[in-house]
Amino acid sequence: MVTTASEAAVQRLTQDILSCVLQPDRKLKVRELSDRYAIGATPLREALSQLAARGLVRQEGQKGFRVPPITREQLLDITYTRQVVEGEAFRLAIRHGDVAWEDEIVASFHLLRRSTTAKPGLSQDEWLDAYEVRHHRFHRALIAACPHTTLRVICDDLYSQKTRYRRFVRSLGHAKDKTLVAMHQRLMELALARDTVRAMREIKTHIGSTAQALLAILGDKQGPLVTGGTNLHGEGGK
Repeated sequence: MVTTASEAAVQRLTQDILSCVLQPDRKLKVRELSDRYAIGATPLREALSQLAARGLVRQEGQKGFRVPPITREQLLDITYTRQVVEGEAFRLAIRHGDVAWEDEIVASFHLLRRSTTAKPGLSQDEWLDAYEVRHHRFHRALIAACPHTTLRVICDDLYSQKTRYRRFVRSLGHAKDKTLVAMHQRLMELALARDTVRAMREIKTHIGSTAQALLAILGDKQGPLVTGGTNLHGEGGK
């Protein structure tokens, strides 16, 4: 499939922003990016505008573009919104999913489980890149049967924004949480059992618990955080 210069720029920028090669709060100068990627200024500006709409780049009026900073407030905002949106998409997927949907969940989980430890011959970054591809595939599989395309697209964008936080924390030398495999297995089992109530609770807990771990690593020493009436573990607030 032919890729336009703008599409290539989106792919390269997304990869480098999510992997924190382009560090948080970095000024994105079109001339520097053009030299880096060997892509013209016009398609780069188009790509930056697209990524700004997805929340991966910040547009600063006439001042240009910048990688969004890593902040507690943004992580909380992304997390709560993702709990609400992805929880609803998961609920609808369970309602509408067929056998093919179930098969993809099982297949993507087994691929994810096999990629939880680094493989010989791969650098840390190469392994994390491969892991993220499989992790994203699993989360996409959970909501693939949701009949609303726009809802799935929003879930994808929120997932990408959260990925940047995970990769930033790992760039500081912190390993993955070893309980994540069990969390993903529970999500798979609840989806296959069509247990909508517990599945929605589990995915909100999963999304919230990873955010809580990130906040702890980034220096947040407060207890369970409350956002919009729901704490990060998916339980109703007072």
